[in-house]
Amino acid sequence: MNVQKAIEQLGYTHAEAKVYLATLELGESHVSDIAQKVSRPVSSVQVIVNKLHKDGLINFYVRKRYKYWVAENPTRLIAKLHERESSVRSVMPQLEALRHSGEQKPRIKIFEGVEEIRLLYADMLDTKTHILGIVPWDNWVRLMGRGFMEDFIEKRIKHNLRMRLLISNTPVAAELRSRDASELRKTSYLPDDIHVETTMLLYGAKTVIVSLSSLPTAVLIEDAGVNKTFSMFFEELWARSS
Repeated sequence: MNVQKAIEQLGYTHAEAKVYLATLELGESHVSDIAQKVSRPVSSVQVIVNKLHKDGLINFYVRKRYKYWVAENPTRLIAKLHERESSVRSVMPQLEALRHSGEQKPRIKIFEGVEEIRLLYADMLDTKTHILGIVPWDNWVRLMGRGFMEDFIEKRIKHNLRMRLLISNTPVAAELRSRDASELRKTSYLPDDIHVETTMLLYGAKTVIVSLSSLPTAVLIEDAGVNKTFSMFFEELWARSS
């Protein structure tokens, strides 16, 4: 990695990193020497060296009424990194508390169109939990694309994610069900009196409802309570399925 970029990743600006490296290279030097080296106005460099001095990266001494700047040992950068890490660790409990307080509110996302809805399948793999689904399978495959669905099944198997699926009894569904054992899935047919026109997917603390209208739209709700309620609904249907 470029040395200057490495320093910038510690939180310093491009100009600050450049001034620090110039000071390191020049050795003891007046601020005007540093300014000439980095091609910046003396006033601008003065502000920067003051900041670097405050951070402990450079120091100065006075000789014959002139102030000379010199860079501290570069290992000070590592010490600075440790200081920042310690600062973050010290407030970690407060940060975690803020995160959990935010989690109390359901997070809702909207996905419009097939391409955006397909992103939900990547989210399922990333969430790494088993999946429940109520799906109008024939229409769903036409919408998502058979190739895409087969690719997801392969990825789900590689991630060792099991799935329980409720679908209507059709020839296409029967073909899917015949592969259950090899595809980490249990498929059951919905009761004859129930016809679904939307897709519902449950994984982790997430609930996804997808409308298969002319503009397919998915709503993702991230909330444990909502997921629990829909999971209960799923289990009721599962108990009635065949």
